[in-house]
Amino acid sequence: MAPVNIDEKLRSRILPVRLMIFDVDGVLTDGRVIYHDDGSEIKAFDVQDGHGIKLLQRAGIEVALITGRFCRAVEHRAQGLGIKRVYQGSHDKVEACDEILAETGLTQKEIGFMGDDLIDLPLLRRVGWAVVVPNAVSHVIPYAHYVTRAKGGHGAGREVCDLLLRVQGRWEEVTARYFEDPGP
Repeated sequence: MAPVNIDEKLRSRILPVRLMIFDVDGVLTDGRVIYHDDGSEIKAFDVQDGHGIKLLQRAGIEVALITGRFCRAVEHRAQGLGIKRVYQGSHDKVEACDEILAETGLTQKEIGFMGDDLIDLPLLRRVGWAVVVPNAVSHVIPYAHYVTRAKGGHGAGREVCDLLLRVQGRWEEVTARYFEDPGP
């Protein structure tokens, strides 16, 4: 695979990341909320984002979700991906992150966060690597260290996972089994 073409300043922000936190709505989904007549809702998650998260976990990079809304679909998605740290209804995402820092002993520099709206801004301004999607609210884009090419819910999470693994030199290690010769 070709080397990652990013500047050294961005590389220096990605290299220390040991935990990647994702917002949900507008990042791992396209941001739409679809309600059933009974009040339950549907969220559509990108399968490739999920595989990217599994690759991060395989490389020893922990993943967490912090979202301002509560939805049982998020619980199910997190469970399916083996994500243990899930904070829903979190209107103060810095507080949730501080809890993670206290539990893990990680530093802010070792945290990446991907968001898309004003509620995400305090955490984007605090972490070592701040990522937003291109369809994020315009007010948060200037605070990002990286803006994905893909939109939220359409592969943006996977783009971040792949970039993180490639910059940290872990891509080949976690994907080798897919490239092995299957034989006759």
